[in-house]
Amino acid sequence: MFKKLKQKFILTNVLISAAVLLVAFSSIYLVAAGDSSRRGEKPGPAIQIQVGDNPEITKEFNEKIAERIEAERSASLKTLLISLIVTGITVESIIAIISILLAERSIRPVRDAYNAQKEFIANASHEIKTPLAVIQANLEAADIKNNKWIDNAMEKAEDLAELNNQLLALAKSESIPTATSVKEIILPKTVKNAISAFDAKASEQGKSITISCSVSDDYKVKLNRTAFEQILNIYLDNGIKYCKNTVAINVKKDRIFVISDGKPIPKSKLEHLFERFYQADKTTEGVGLGLAIAKSVAEKNGWEVGAYVDEEQKTNVFTLEFK
Repeated sequence: MFKKLKQKFILTNVLISAAVLLVAFSSIYLVAAGDSSRRGEKPGPAIQIQVGDNPEITKEFNEKIAERIEAERSASLKTLLISLIVTGITVESIIAIISILLAERSIRPVRDAYNAQKEFIANASHEIKTPLAVIQANLEAADIKNNKWIDNAMEKAEDLAELNNQLLALAKSESIPTATSVKEIILPKTVKNAISAFDAKASEQGKSITISCSVSDDYKVKLNRTAFEQILNIYLDNGIKYCKNTVAINVKKDRIFVISDGKPIPKSKLEHLFERFYQADKTTEGVGLGLAIAKSVAEKNGWEVGAYVDEEQKTNVFTLEFK
């Protein structure tokens, strides 16, 4: 995230300075060219240098003088243009170098604030975890059946525990090293194992999960298996929650498509789906952290997540590209 922020900072500085220099140098050149043109076309008696008594020789001599003057004007404009280009390139190079040197210092306050916020969320979630577990344990130990107050308290405690786990996962998603976690896995088998964990949940709701593969059953890839399964689980959980009947998984050699036949997401909301606490449908359960966690985990591993609506099939498609 901060790498992209630094790149945007440098690119913005370079583009703005380039635009300013282009306008300034273009104005200088146009003014100089216009002034030179006006001088060449200025009306009035031409200066004639008499060469002997032969009018033809005098005329030819003066024409050559005029051509020489015009050539010098053109050469001066050309020199000015080259000087402006060289100056512009030099200034842009200096600005780019300065921007690179100052980029880290410029984003440091943002980085510090972000890290402080992430640390606070992690610490708060950790501190909430213990008393929340005690509350759930006491409610279960009470063993009071058919009491709506106890049932409501238990349900909300479970919701709070899920939210707390999501906050903790989000806080940790960008701080867990991934380089040593890359291993070779059999892609179709890994996806099928992830699906099997959701079969019971889908059956309870009268829904189904299907899978299709465009790779062989023994196709292998090298990636962070834990991170891959975490994103796939988030996609499957969302798919089951919002689909009408079916969630379809399409496995390709470098990406996964999770297709839900739920209500198509409006285009105006698609670009916000992976933002924290954003919910396309405010009437459903959840707090909008699942996809944000998926995006964070994907960025940490150099992957890309996305979503679009298949207008022809009227389905929502979530993608994970891991090439």
